[in-house]
Amino acid sequence: MTASVQNPADVVNLALRRIGYRLRVGSLYDGSDAAKKALDIYGQTRDALLRAGDWGFAERNLPMTLLKSAPPGGYTPPLTWTSAYPPLGWLFEYTYPDDCLRVRAVKGTSIFTPNFDPQPNVFSEENDNSYSPARKVILCNVPAAILVYTGQVTDPATWEADFVEALAAGLARRLAASLASADFVKLEGGDEQTEAMIAAGEQG
Repeated sequence: MTASVQNPADVVNLALRRIGYRLRVGSLYDGSDAAKKALDIYGQTRDALLRAGDWGFAERNLPMTLLKSAPPGGYTPPLTWTSAYPPLGWLFEYTYPDDCLRVRAVKGTSIFTPNFDPQPNVFSEENDNSYSPARKVILCNVPAAILVYTGQVTDPATWEADFVEALAAGLARRLAASLASADFVKLEGGDEQTEAMIAAGEQG
């Protein structure tokens, strides 16, 4: 059973225990060798693992914030396309949430009755260079859309036990080479699978 975790240091100490490292960290900023090495990889490893799976605790369903929309009548002369509208082929341009690590789906808002057979909506993630600086946006053809995405959940106290175990395993594998000598490195089963998930999340 996973020990209760309340902060990042608890997760790092779980990882250190997996590799037989005898010292513990008080925080990621305590200046110890283990803390400094963990600080370098902690956020990246956590976010990669979040991206790699459809973790229930990290799912967010929020109304999207509209930035631009195509003219209702289309681009009929004398009206022509400009950067004030979404790119051609798209009707709506929405804000990309600051805490979004991965877009899972774009849904429409049902006004009258639930849609018991929802179909996936096509969307695209792009950079809108008409803003300075450029903004990451989501393009789709769904009015008043709802975004389903994986949020950047940083509080370990809200994580599922399986996620804590997977993150500790991923951190352990990455810390082992720099902290543990070959005579007492001992990685527990399942670490290889976790590493593959993290690698997939970093590529996503």
